[in-house]
Amino acid sequence: MRGRFSFTPEALRNLAVYGVTTGEVWAALHGGRRVIRHLGDDAVIVYAAIGRGRRIAVLLAEAGGQDNDWDVLSARELSEVEAKRLDEALRRGRR
Repeated sequence: MRGRFSFTPEALRNLAVYGVTTGEVWAALHGGRRVIRHLGDDAVIVYAAIGRGRRIAVLLAEAGGQDNDWDVLSARELSEVEAKRLDEALRRGRR
């Protein structure tokens, strides 16, 4: 995923609530083990495996209508079912 990413104050509070660090978000956004889903024209969710067996989802919204400028809204650890689906998608993508 390319672009500029910003953490809103609300996002930083959400990260704290869900126990996700800003470093983990950066790893998800810039790592190679991820699946990106578009939620309309101006929102994206990134599912990523970021190391040590951790898998997270990061919710982004396009910032102020600017192309490739994104606000991080929230991030959380995936459930066991979601993590299995992500692992399967990553395996399929590597064949």
